[in-house]
Amino acid sequence: MNTSRCLSLALAGACIALAAPSSALAVGEPATVKVRVEGPGGQTLLPQTEVTTTAVPVPVQGGTCSGTSAGGALYDATHGNWKATLEPEGVEIDGIQGLNLPSFAEGTYAYWAFWLNNEYAPLGACSEEVGAGADIVFVMQCYAPGAQCTESAGAPEHFLTAASPSSRSLLVGEATTVKLGSVSTQTGLAEPVLPAQARLTAGSQSVVPDVSGTASVSFTAPGNYTLQARAPGSVPSDPWVVCVHAAGDGGCGTTGNGSPGGGVAGFQQRYSGPFALAARSTAPRDGHTYAHGHGPRLLSGTILSHEAVSSVSLELRRQSRGRCSAYDGSSERFVKARCGTGTPFAVAKSGSFSYLLPAALGPGRYVLDISAQDAAGNRTALARGFSRIVFYVR
Repeated sequence: MNTSRCLSLALAGACIALAAPSSALAVGEPATVKVRVEGPGGQTLLPQTEVTTTAVPVPVQGGTCSGTSAGGALYDATHGNWKATLEPEGVEIDGIQGLNLPSFAEGTYAYWAFWLNNEYAPLGACSEEVGAGADIVFVMQCYAPGAQCTESAGAPEHFLTAASPSSRSLLVGEATTVKLGSVSTQTGLAEPVLPAQARLTAGSQSVVPDVSGTASVSFTAPGNYTLQARAPGSVPSDPWVVCVHAAGDGGCGTTGNGSPGGGVAGFQQRYSGPFALAARSTAPRDGHTYAHGHGPRLLSGTILSHEAVSSVSLELRRQSRGRCSAYDGSSERFVKARCGTGTPFAVAKSGSFSYLLPAALGPGRYVLDISAQDAAGNRTALARGFSRIVFYVR
């Protein structure tokens, strides 16, 4: 089993996201940052989510955490779906997105590691004030084998990085390059070589980087594609989205004659068409059959779009033993429904979503429909494997 350790016992407080009590901290300024949460075995519990912190302290059991700290950003990104307690040494974060770990005082071998801007954060989450553009990642880690740190947990030994693509607006067939890197989760230091089997995933492609860690990729069809570095036993890198268009189609922020029109970050014209919005589910997995007692509980994913995403709704339907039901977002339970019908419930107003069900799903066949709309009025079209996810629980 890969078992990563804390940098040293002296840093154990940082390993479990301990922080000085918020009353002893200088509160920072509100800032727009990105937050991501990675669980065991390569499971993404929270896709990269952009939030703007506030100066209002966020609640923890027995106290508060600075609203402008990394802990405050985590609270906002998860909508308070965490377990955090004020201990004599500071705030201890033990649970995120429904994955709760025993307290450090109980002798657990699992903890939430906290990374800031691709480096191991020296302070706890509630004592680390973050500025505009900060990149925050929480990762479940292990420092010795234990109940939560088993062979199947796959504690990561490496933290992958991926620089911004050389171009994020491409013509069909045009290549972009990405520089991959790796940081040891045991030492916090950059590694001279990438982990074995490191790849750049780009849509359905998996690209092997060269000896310098650079990967080159191109696409045969227009659309938005997510680029991310991945490797076994590693925390995946932050995702990058590139926009691909055909010459003269006015896509990706270009004018009709193919000249630049504002770039991927800000289009000068409203975009509409078959590639305006694309959904990507990170949990559950399309076509997958989950074992009895191990049904999914987290519904999460991202929406790739040219314009700002204004709303994301989900519709979850179940069929078991000839009976049909649908999840009701208001009562947070399944109710009897006509087969093939359900009621959508809103989960986000941005390009990523994460919704934790009250309990793991029981046996049955499930259909999850993802519906999103952007600022230009475009809506997702139903497409199996993207905006429609079908899966089973035994």
